[in-house]
Amino acid sequence: MEHGDGRLVAGRYRLLGLLGEGSMGAAWRAHDEHMRRDVALKQLRLPATGTHQRDVLVARMEREARAAGGLRHPNIITVYDQFRDEDDLPWIVMELVPGPSLAGLLQSAGPLSPEEAARIGAHVAEALAVAHGEGVVHRDIKPGNILLEKDRSIITDFGIAVLEDATTALTATGTIVGTPAYLAPEQIRGESATPASDLWSLGATLYTAVEGRAPFQAPNTAALLFAISRAEPEPPRNAGPLTSVLQSLMNPDPAGRPTAEEAAALLNDSSPAPAPARVRTAPAPAYPVFASCGPPLEGHTNVIRAVAFSPDGRHLASGDRDGTVRLWDVERRTLAAPPVLAHTTVADSVAFSPDGRLLASSGDHAIRLWDAATLAPAAEPLHGHTHGVRSVAFSPDGLLLASGGTDGTVRVWDMNSPAPVSVFEHPGWVLSVAFSPDGRLLAGGGSEGVIRLWDMTAHAPFGLPVQDHAGSVARVAFSPDGRLLAGCGSDRTVRLWDAASLAPVGGPLGENDGWVLALAFSPDGRLLAAGGEEGAVRLWDPVARTPLDQVLKADDGSVEALAFSPDGSLLVAGGGDQVLRLWRLR
Repeated sequence: MEHGDGRLVAGRYRLLGLLGEGSMGAAWRAHDEHMRRDVALKQLRLPATGTHQRDVLVARMEREARAAGGLRHPNIITVYDQFRDEDDLPWIVMELVPGPSLAGLLQSAGPLSPEEAARIGAHVAEALAVAHGEGVVHRDIKPGNILLEKDRSIITDFGIAVLEDATTALTATGTIVGTPAYLAPEQIRGESATPASDLWSLGATLYTAVEGRAPFQAPNTAALLFAISRAEPEPPRNAGPLTSVLQSLMNPDPAGRPTAEEAAALLNDSSPAPAPARVRTAPAPAYPVFASCGPPLEGHTNVIRAVAFSPDGRHLASGDRDGTVRLWDVERRTLAAPPVLAHTTVADSVAFSPDGRLLASSGDHAIRLWDAATLAPAAEPLHGHTHGVRSVAFSPDGLLLASGGTDGTVRVWDMNSPAPVSVFEHPGWVLSVAFSPDGRLLAGGGSEGVIRLWDMTAHAPFGLPVQDHAGSVARVAFSPDGRLLAGCGSDRTVRLWDAASLAPVGGPLGENDGWVLALAFSPDGRLLAAGGEEGAVRLWDPVARTPLDQVLKADDGSVEALAFSPDGSLLVAGGGDQVLRLWRLR
């Protein structure tokens, strides 16, 4: 298969084109016709002869899937699935990262600034901290195995990763495992790779990023390995504030290198965010101001309970108390598809998948999945709750869907399987669920005034329940940077907690004339909007904990659903007046 000829693999993956080739195989761009999303497929390439080598490579690739598939972090490649083809060879299905590798960027654009290299390095170090915490050593950190996409720097290719509990060695004595230019000295000396070895490789990678060349140069592999074993690279000339960090990462003594957590802190200190005032031509207003954006969107015949923008901001989904879900074209301000009677009871929640292809809705005992462009059913409903499902939320990577219901459970569903992977008990009805931006935490709030959190790496409770609300918790939400957790409810308050320690951040925000039923953070985290029985949307600066002077009023009825557009330019509210009101940032 030399070209993306449209061939269907495993009955669902349509090959679209070759992404790249390496020593172990080829990576393909493909379309998953079941989940309706583009993915990357890694196909194993075998030597012409040698059954033992074949078995080694097959085992190595399957271990890649297990190693990466068990890790969850924004900067670790997401593995969706693995399968064997008709020749009994393994394929791995991964997220498709449209950006270049660090190696590709260096080849096309030249060396990076120390600040940009430090930013990428911090992302990689944070990801390695998660991997090392799970007993996984990558063993091949290099520019070609770091993919870049907007604000993410993503580690890929865990094909030669070591699991601490592995019982079978996959490499023969004397075999070089890894890329020679980025191997740690102890690996060349024949010692086992450790987390410290990954940190040396990270240092060599960042050295390459700022200097435009690897730290060791030699005419052949033998000379290169000898040079690295002496561990005396030429001092970098362009590293600036990164110089001392590179020296610590490439310490000849593994015990003298920082841990991944320590390296992340050092690298973050080396890449300070630029002060916004330096790039502004004029002082910005203290806070944004919203103006009404045309007439309301009409069509619902009952109280609107849920709203959500698509990831690209082009569509708006809404659900109401009679179970109807509608899809709107935001620019044209018209319906984008015929409404669907999605549920026999209230359509309490709607959520788009991160890739924008699916829309999930909940209301009765089932969660229903729709094609986000047409509102045609996209998959079989998810069944498991014994009473109404009040809230649904996709994980940031789109692999999981969380739901909370009046049966007192929070369920976590694998989007490639009809059965929940976890079921968590919760006191009383569960009215709202939300993932943290990095996907590591899941929060659920309910009728007993309790917010519970779960660690999604271990699928186990995280911290003690938060019980500061005096009444039911109608909504929970994480700030975009993941540092704050917000909740609102029937005690007429909006409250904030530190998401790491779960300690309260001050007292309630302001005063509200009724139950607070809806919450939404703006994408930049500068604003927190809340609405409820009083029929108004109040705005706060969540960091300074100060209210904005502007209050957005609905004509009649409660505000029960709020959402910001992905770019933050629009705010939509729905509620008791059965219309969608939009305000535009000016």
